[in-house]
Amino acid sequence: MEKEFREIVRSYLEMLNEDLEEVLKKLINYQFPEEVKSLDFEIFSDGFTEGFPVRAFFMDIDNTEFFVYRDGKAEYPSPVDPGLLNINNVFPSEIEEIYEEKDEDFNSWGIATEELTEWFAIRWIDAGGGKFNLKASIAHHDSLRKYDLVQQKWIEE
Repeated sequence: MEKEFREIVRSYLEMLNEDLEEVLKKLINYQFPEEVKSLDFEIFSDGFTEGFPVRAFFMDIDNTEFFVYRDGKAEYPSPVDPGLLNINNVFPSEIEEIYEEKDEDFNSWGIATEELTEWFAIRWIDAGGGKFNLKASIAHHDSLRKYDLVQQKWIEE
């Protein structure tokens, strides 16, 4: 059952390949202000069926979110919206419901998050992430376990 769900999630994610790669290319090639030391992509729990679950954060040396101020207004130092993709959902909620009805302990979000992390890392490399000169990672929101996109490996903080 898990393998089947993973395959379904991956098939929906792959429909977003070109759109995500285009956004990631813009981030990878952007000249960030010198204060920005890393891009932290966080996966939020409500995102798969209510939009795109990943959001970019631009972090300084103290691991604090960095903003550029223009006319007294805080703005993200980014060429793209930090929400990355403006979509209604990655997959319809009915898909989760089918598997959760079969097994009330089925961890659809955890499985989908694992698939998304693997898929995102591939898109990162395909978009040119191997030449990125800052740190970059993706993780569940507020998790200490992160996937380092530059080194292509899991790390614990």
